[in-house]
Amino acid sequence: MDETNELLELIYQDTYMASKNLEVLLQEIKYKDNKIKGSIEDILKEYEKYLKITKKLLKSNKVKPRKVNRFALMGAKMKMKKDVKSDNSDSKISDIIIQGLVMGVIDINKRLDNYKKDVNKDVLKLTNDLLKFQQNSIDSLKEYL
Repeated sequence: MDETNELLELIYQDTYMASKNLEVLLQEIKYKDNKIKGSIEDILKEYEKYLKITKKLLKSNKVKPRKVNRFALMGAKMKMKKDVKSDNSDSKISDIIIQGLVMGVIDINKRLDNYKKDVNKDVLKLTNDLLKFQQNSIDSLKEYL
């Protein structure tokens, strides 16, 4: 697989995992009175947008995205449920989401540094847009800390 597709695959994995975890989080606080819900929904919509774009690009490159590791997804889901059950404050929820966002930023930046010269310019722009969205999300969630 070339660098462009590898980067797309990483973005797919990151956005898929983030989307699923945010869905679980929203379900966990569905009947709670958290002010952060709107922010979570906005972040989820953006991740779903990036997921859809990435999936379409992979398909056009004739690459079928690998399934996300079920154990990693299940582990993250169980940890999130446990964390929210013990403390469902906006501050704690913001902290959980920020940690996930930071992990995504780090993973993508590591790969991007290796591939910058060899990646398709449109995919490079998509990657940089995703990183900017993640950083903006981190900054906006800080108000809940």
